[in-house]
Amino acid sequence: MSEEEKAAAEAAEKVRRKAREAADRQATKTMLQDMGTEDYDVALKAVERQIKELRVVLEQQEAKDREREWIGHQATGELDDNRLVDGVTGEKLIYRRRMEPDVPVGHQQRKPKRLSFVMDVSASMYRFNGEDGRLDRMVQAVVMLMESLDGFEHKYSWNIVGHSGNGPEIPFVDYGNAPKRRSQKAQIVSQITSAAGIAASGDTTVEAIEAAVKRVASQEADDYLVFVVSDANLGGYGITPDMIRKALTADPKVTACAVFIAERDAAEMLSSSLPNGRGYVCLDVEKLPNILKEVFARAAVSG
Repeated sequence: MSEEEKAAAEAAEKVRRKAREAADRQATKTMLQDMGTEDYDVALKAVERQIKELRVVLEQQEAKDREREWIGHQATGELDDNRLVDGVTGEKLIYRRRMEPDVPVGHQQRKPKRLSFVMDVSASMYRFNGEDGRLDRMVQAVVMLMESLDGFEHKYSWNIVGHSGNGPEIPFVDYGNAPKRRSQKAQIVSQITSAAGIAASGDTTVEAIEAAVKRVASQEADDYLVFVVSDANLGGYGITPDMIRKALTADPKVTACAVFIAERDAAEMLSSSLPNGRGYVCLDVEKLPNILKEVFARAAVSG
């Protein structure tokens, strides 16, 4: 066989191999997208208690951006022109001061908090799910988040994106377009599972954090929070804790943290290498509400 014929044969085989790979990916995608509401209900049942806990956490979040206003009937401060007559008669509380109004918690918020949930849909999430259930755990977390945030649109504006070798910002839920019906939520979970099933090798965790931090801060809000979920399978791609740290802390007004849901040793190493409150190990979805509660608390006292 001549060199030309060998080259032609190799090219033809390369084309056939790519076609088979594409067909396999499409078959996997179709299979995974067949997840119905019954499967969604299974995941929902597994996190019913956590949903109740998280809804309490979300309800109790106080506005960070309180608007200061003039409060009258003060013993000190600036003389209130409307109370000059009262001052003549001996009234002491005739001053006003610029301060935060004393109203019940949660009634201060004039703009929603912007949240971004960046989920790991890498090939390793799908490949190792049979060993430790990492993808199942993430699906439960997504179900818990969607159900918990339902009805809180006035307090929270949120999105869900994925990151994998296919890209750092795979869209699943856009800001202002939260799913309402069970079928819509089930489809989103199907898309997330499918994305992991057809993900190319590679890792875009750092790029995903950078993109989420920029996007969450792109519009004015009461607060800005980013939750990046990863299976901690990063070492093989040359990603260091310092790279993660720089991405998480790039914008001082954004509270961004990484939640590692698999690979215990790697997860603990990564979380312990990050600044306090920036890295968490969550090998059990039951712990997620408390993690979110702690992140909200840290955001409330920062900035």
